Amino acid sequence: MRASELLGASVRTPDGRRLGVVTGLRCSLDGPSSGPTPAPRVRALVVSGRLAGAALGYQQEGQRGPWLVRALIRALHRHTRVVDVALVDRVEDGTIRLTANPG
Repeated sequence: MRASELLGASVRTPDGRRLGVVTGLRCSLDGPSSGPTPAPRVRALVVSGRLAGAALGYQQEGQRGPWLVRALIRALHRHTRVVDVALVDRVEDGTIRLTANPG
C-alpha cells in the first residue's frame, strides 16, 4: 500500500456504510529496509468525516496557531477516529473496504 492510495480515500464498513475519509496515517519505523534506517510501516488510518482543513493539522493535539482557525478545524473533525490497518480488506478505486466495524 502506498500513502498516496490511502490519503483522501473513502472508508466503508463491510455493510457499505461510509465512515469518512483518510486524513492521516499512523506509522512506525520497523519495516523492511535495504538502507541504514528501517522503512515506515502503516499501523493505522486516521479517518474523519471531512477532508476540509485536515491538511492544516489543527485537529491534532498540541497544535498552535490562530485560535479561531484551530477551533473551527477541531469542530469540523471532532468525530475523527483511528482505524487499525489490520481491518483493511481491500483498497480499490479510491475506496477502502474494512473487514469489520472499528470498535
